[in-house]
Amino acid sequence: MSASGFVCAVLVLLTRLAVGHQTDLAYEARGGGRQSLARWDYGNLASRARGRVQTECIVRRTEVAAMTTTSATLPEGVIEVDGMLWKPKPGVTATAEEFIAARTRFVEINCDGRWNPWVLDERRAELDEAIAIMGQWTRAEPGHRRLTLKQLEARWEREDRKLERERAAADKQREARKQHYDPERAQARLSLIENLSILDHLQTELAAFRDGSRFPGMEPVKRQKEMAELETKIERVQEFVKRLEAEVGDPEEVIDKNGWLPGERREALLFQYKYDREFAVRDLRKQLADLRSTYKASKDRKERSDLRFKISMAQHKLGDLLAVSELAAEQMCSECATPMFKHGWVTPPYDGPCPAWPGWAKRIQRVREMFKAAVEASKGRKKPPAPPPLKPEPLAVTGLPIAEIMARLAELQEQFPDAEVRRGRANRWELWPAKS
Repeated sequence: MSASGFVCAVLVLLTRLAVGHQTDLAYEARGGGRQSLARWDYGNLASRARGRVQTECIVRRTEVAAMTTTSATLPEGVIEVDGMLWKPKPGVTATAEEFIAARTRFVEINCDGRWNPWVLDERRAELDEAIAIMGQWTRAEPGHRRLTLKQLEARWEREDRKLERERAAADKQREARKQHYDPERAQARLSLIENLSILDHLQTELAAFRDGSRFPGMEPVKRQKEMAELETKIERVQEFVKRLEAEVGDPEEVIDKNGWLPGERREALLFQYKYDREFAVRDLRKQLADLRSTYKASKDRKERSDLRFKISMAQHKLGDLLAVSELAAEQMCSECATPMFKHGWVTPPYDGPCPAWPGWAKRIQRVREMFKAAVEASKGRKKPPAPPPLKPEPLAVTGLPIAEIMARLAELQEQFPDAEVRRGRANRWELWPAKS
């Protein structure tokens, strides 16, 4: 499946499992048989039977506020919530207020879980409690009937066929656009985005020099010089941006070599970023738990110091990821799975420029070539010559034959059995009385 097909398929699945006006919520199915299964349960069954991934609720938080009740011309005990009528099941204890609060909490948790899936695990007890309360109420519209699994499957098959037609049409459009691909215009668009980022960086830096927040202790003369240089750079970049804007036209209409528009790429990259972020958060949380456990058990000062540093780094990375609120496709970079607000020229707070930006890509390429040249140079460099062998040295130096020396030592040993041999002047051996 192409990237566009994947995006469309996920969107359809999300829509199918949404909290809607015409189908029941998951909690209505509690205690029912096959024919009384609610839409959420159908989603679970279908995802297992058809190999589809369970998806999250897509109701926006703003829709929670719309879940209000009204008593206008309604039968006794019936309430209206978000355009649907509800009534308590016989013998239940949950009040209307508790039902509405549980429904609101159910939607809130599932909406949070859409962007932060770990919330569904952390708030599982709250979610189960809300489902139990909601299960005590049922729909109250006259003649209301739940869709059967067979009916839902038929509806989904129709949606699948429609999705396939839309995907085929989109692929056909992209195939037709490919012949209009202009590599020079595409590069100019990337250069325009890069230079707009550079311009923003320079203007921010100039403003910081002017208000004194950048290098507050700098001498006024040097500050004026720095500001003048920045103003010159800004003028030069602004002129370049104007030329690029004239060359590029509308950046959102510039296709890539595969016929994809920037907006289409952002949608696919948003999904990639979402799941990359989820994996990273779960992995960092596991790392932190392991590091803290190891730190608690460690007694070595150096090891504990290293662990504190690793814990601090992991906490910083985790905090950065958790601070990213739910994004729209428009907030993504069209060339990589990174939000645009994470692209910049100072790290931190930015992750760095986009690798696809032409100027930055050239700098990266130059660095790679430098490393490659250094490696090649080290391979061709001659090894230093081996040191010459050491000149042979005698084991001992003496002016007498060794047999004569041994005989003399034997005589001295008989005469002075307790004497000690010590080194004397001019490297001579001397016999001295033993120390008492």
